[in-house]
Amino acid sequence: MNDLIFSKTNSPLKIIFMGTPNFSIEPLKALLGSAHKIIAIYSQPPRKSGRGMKENKTPVHTFGEDAKIPVYTPQNFKNDNEIAFIKDLDPDIIIVSAYGLILPKKILNIPKFGCLNIHASILPRWRGAAPIERSIMNGDEETGITFMLMDEGLDTGMIVKKFPIKIDQNMNAKSLHDKLSLLASDNLIDTLYKYVNDEIQPYNQEEEGITYAEKIQKVECRISWKKSADEVLHLIRGLSPYPGAWFLSKKNKRVKVLDARISHIKNNFKPGEVISEQVIACGKNAIEILSVKPEGKKVMNIEDYLRGNSMLVGEILE
Repeated sequence: MNDLIFSKTNSPLKIIFMGTPNFSIEPLKALLGSAHKIIAIYSQPPRKSGRGMKENKTPVHTFGEDAKIPVYTPQNFKNDNEIAFIKDLDPDIIIVSAYGLILPKKILNIPKFGCLNIHASILPRWRGAAPIERSIMNGDEETGITFMLMDEGLDTGMIVKKFPIKIDQNMNAKSLHDKLSLLASDNLIDTLYKYVNDEIQPYNQEEEGITYAEKIQKVECRISWKKSADEVLHLIRGLSPYPGAWFLSKKNKRVKVLDARISHIKNNFKPGEVISEQVIACGKNAIEILSVKPEGKKVMNIEDYLRGNSMLVGEILE
C-alpha cells in the first residue's frame, strides 16, 4: 500500500510532520517510505543538558536533518509570521506525534484535511502528556494508539481510528513505548489513505471514561512501601527506565528500582522491612528487586549491587 498515491486528486499528499521524541520516529519513517511528500518537520527547540550544558537537538530534529528534510523549531506559535509561513507551505495535512507544543486554531484550520494526531492511548482514556506511563502505573490491562483530528482542546478531537493492544504484565514504560510506536507506524499509512478518501468517518469521543495523564512529577517517583506490592510494581514498571521509581537507602542515597517482581508472603512484616537479601515487604505481599540504579552509578543487577550494599531501607514514605 505504501507505493500507492493516496488522495482524491491522484497526487501525493503534502505533509508537515510535527514531533519531538523517539516515539515519533517510526511513524515518520513510515511516511518517508510512502508516496507522500514531507515538506517540513517541526520539532521542539534544542535544549541544554548534561554536565557541559551542551545544546542537544531532539531525536526527530536529528532524524529530519539526516533525511535532508527542512526542520523548524519555533518556541511557540504566538508569532503571526510562524503561522503565515505554515500557510505558505500549503500542506494538505499536518501529522502530529508527541510534539509538545500547542497548535492554535489558526494553524489547525490551515490544512485541507486538518491536523491528525497520533496519541498513545485509547481515547478518551489518558488524555494528556504521559499516557504510556500512566496506563502502567494504574495497572491498566489495555492501551493502544488513537488517530485523532485535533481541535483546540487537550486530546478532545474526533476519533479517526483506534488500535487497542493488551498490556503484558512484564512490560515497562520503555517496552510499551516501543510497541506503541511500531503500532502507530504499522497503521498510519492505511489509516491516512482511508481517512482522506472518506472510507473512515471520524466520530466524537465518548463522554464516559475520560481520564488525564498528567506529566510525571518528581514527588510521584518515590516508592511508598506501605502500598500493596501490586501498586509498587506498577509504579516501578511505569517509570522504568526513566525517570525511575526510587527509595532512600540506609545511607540516605537514592536507589532507583528498574525491574522487580511480586513475592507472595504470609508473615506479617512491616512495610519497608527487608525479608531477605533482595525482597522488601509492602503493605500487602512484597517486592523482589531485580535491577537497580544507585545514585551516581550505572544500572546494575541486584547481585552486583548486593556485593557492596544492603537493601536496608531508610526513611519510609508515609
